[in-house]
Amino acid sequence: MISNNKNQKILFLLALVALTALPSISLGANEDVAEIYTFIGDWYQQFILPVGTTLAGFVIMYGGIVYATSGGDTSKVAKGKELIFGAVSGLALLVLAVFIVRMITT
Repeated sequence: MISNNKNQKILFLLALVALTALPSISLGANEDVAEIYTFIGDWYQQFILPVGTTLAGFVIMYGGIVYATSGGDTSKVAKGKELIFGAVSGLALLVLAVFIVRMITT
């Protein structure tokens, strides 16, 4: 019976050989790269961007409601500010990602 350590070494070497063979296998697939970036860009702009901006809008409204109804409670004020800041930060990342995707696809 082969020891556990020897099995790990054999599996590591097999994985290493498989990973080093990957670039030589996929060298003939240059045309598909542009299609993949275009697909990702279209999917991002048609699905993720509208859903993300809608969710950010709802979170900003919820944070505003929490902030407005805090009644001077410092923990609720802090929670409302945190919700608004998090939603605005996420919205900024979404917009920044649009520019990054456009730079990649063009």
